[in-house]
Amino acid sequence: GDLFVLQVDDTLGRPYLLASFHGDTNGLATIPVLEAVTALAARMPERRLIFGLDANTYEHEAPGKQDVLGFARAYVAKGLTSCWGDTPDPTNHTTYNARTYLQAQLQKAAKQSETAAKGDKNPKDFLLFSPASFTVRSTTKDNTGERRYVEDMVFPTLQFPSDHGVLSTTLEVQPPRLSRYLRPSLLHR
Repeated sequence: GDLFVLQVDDTLGRPYLLASFHGDTNGLATIPVLEAVTALAARMPERRLIFGLDANTYEHEAPGKQDVLGFARAYVAKGLTSCWGDTPDPTNHTTYNARTYLQAQLQKAAKQSETAAKGDKNPKDFLLFSPASFTVRSTTKDNTGERRYVEDMVFPTLQFPSDHGVLSTTLEVQPPRLSRYLRPSLLHR
């Protein structure tokens, strides 16, 4: 996986910690990286964390793969929520692709009739943040390049060259609180 972390201030001088992560194929590094990023954020309490990631999570729990609900339990335990909420819908997919016989890794290739069985159709993409710092105004996904998402459409396509949908979330900044990185329920434990 690849991790990028940056300290920035917005035009109003508000400090942020921005993180971006592209997970390993099976999503097994996602929770350890979440733990590392939240540990860094805890050392920088003046900065509001926004963490965008291709978590490579899977709709169904399976040995050797990170399931989406297990990942959700991990980020909620760290005092975060996501653009999809505390309990994301496992069927809210952000990928749906299958390799062809013209691509590398022939063992992953699928005939058109095998797309559903062999394809990668999973909820992989997230934006994480503290609910004390932000609220979601809107979240959309796009797999067309036209600001809309067509469910059950395999992509990339000639018009949309990515194998992940574009995730777009508008966050509203909440006023500063004494402990903006923890949920109120965690403050009383």
